[in-house]
Parts: sequence; C-alpha cells; structure tokens
Amino acid sequence: MYQPEIPKAPLGFKILVFPWLFLISKLPFWILYRISDLIFLILFYILKYRRKVVLENLRNSFPFRDEKYIRSVERKYYKHLSDLFVETIKGYSITEKQMKKRMINEDQHVYLDYYQKNQSFIVVMSHCGNWEWICLMSQLTCKQQVFCTYKTLSSDGFNWFMYQIRSKFGAKPVSMTETLRAFANNKDTVTVTALIGDQNPSGVNQVYWSDSFLNQETAFLSGPAKISKKFNLPIVYLDSRKLSRGHYAARSLTIIDNPSELTEDQISETISKHIENEILDQPEIWLWSHRRWKHKRISK
Repeated sequence: MYQPEIPKAPLGFKILVFPWLFLISKLPFWILYRISDLIFLILFYILKYRRKVVLENLRNSFPFRDEKYIRSVERKYYKHLSDLFVETIKGYSITEKQMKKRMINEDQHVYLDYYQKNQSFIVVMSHCGNWEWICLMSQLTCKQQVFCTYKTLSSDGFNWFMYQIRSKFGAKPVSMTETLRAFANNKDTVTVTALIGDQNPSGVNQVYWSDSFLNQETAFLSGPAKISKKFNLPIVYLDSRKLSRGHYAARSLTIIDNPSELTEDQISETISKHIENEILDQPEIWLWSHRRWKHKRISK
C-alpha cells in the first residue's frame, strides 16, 4: 500500500509552539468554547478579520437577500469559525468515544456496501462544518483504508501538527501533489479517498467553470472528475450539518455511480450543485473568509 510522505516539524516549533497546542487540546470542551467566545470578539470586533471579504462574498452569493440577513449570516459565521479553531486543536487529544459522539455518520451503509463489493471510491466534500473532524471520524467508521487529501500549509510546523491530527485514528493524509501517485499505487487495494471539492484553484488553467454557483461564475478544480474517470471510481458526496456547538452530522450519497458514462464537465457540475445545496442549507458553516472568487473567467 502507498505510504504518504510524512511532514517534519522544525525543532523550534516542537519546543516553543507545540507544547502550548498540546495543553490547549487537553482542555475540556466547556473551557475551549469560552476561549472560542473570546476569539470571536477579537476576530469580529478588534481585528475585523477579512470582514470585507466575507461581506462581499455573502452579498454576491445572496443578491436577493436583505442586509439584515447578510449581517446575521456574517456574525454566525465568525462564531462558527472561532469554534473551528479550538475544535481543530482539540482534535489532537480527542478520544475515540468523544469523536463518535460529536461527529455522527448517518449513512454507514454506503461505506459498508462498497466494502462488501470490494469497490474503492471517492468521497467529495466541501469546507462546510468541521472537515477536520470528518477526516478524524472517517477511519473509525470505514473498514477500508481512508486517504484524506490536504493542501500543504506554508508553515512546516503547523503542517506537521495538522498531519498528526488527521492521522490520529489511522487515516492517511495525502498532500494534493501526491494524490495521483497515491491512486496509481493503490489500484489493487480497497480504499476511500476524500477530496475537498471547493478548493480555490491556484490559476484558471484546466479548471471547470460553473456558470451559476451561488449566483456567480466560479472556478472549480477538475481533479475529482479527472481522477474519477481515469480510475473509474464512483463518487460519494458527503455533506455536513452543525447540529449544535461541537456536534455535527455527516450525510453520504452516491452521486456518480459510473463515471465512464459522463464527461468531466458533467461530473464537475454535479459536484458543484451538491456543494451549493449544502451551503444553502446552512450558509453560516461554510468558509466565507476565503477569497473564493478571486479568479475571473477569461473571455474567448
């Protein structure tokens, strides 16, 4: 089986930063959420972290909604983002029992059915809910080996720390640059590979353009569609809902059963529609602070 490259952390990070992250991860949830409340106040009122970006994204995505609605979603989003910070760190020390209680997989049969058929497949999800906890939960609920793709962070120390979290319960994190190699070397192994479907492309070459995603022309990475067709892998879409603070539920549905019958563009459009529906269902839990629409379509 393919073994992903394991990131390394600078000694300074392990000595000066990691001990604090470790101690924070050991705190009980009720204290973590008091810290989250403080983070919200700092991000929203003091730093005003990317508020212009968030408001622009929300206004362009919901042009028919009034300003009261936009401001309500904005505020709820920053509260959720603050929760994400502490929940992600908590992932380093979270127990299996806590994980199963706080991230519920509602459609376990989907994974069991593919396992019994000896069929590998792709899971596509978005930056909704707590995608890091989904990675943690995955290997606890799947009999197949799980690979979770990720975008390498610019900080070697935090990149190493996130790898430790994601691999805690046995999932194998794979950087985006290693994805094709991982698929090619695991053709004879039954696997589940999770891809993030709403990653912002680094450029506009070899992307799929959706004409109306959240009322805007939007570029999507064509990787999930290309991989699905190249290796003839079904696609399961996993959407996430926030039930309450620190509690989520994941729903899974096969959206592409036979990729050979569709074009790459048809597959990408199907994925984009499911991402859009997930966002519309609970908009405040999507990652609005990313510059998702910084690329513009080049007219032919």
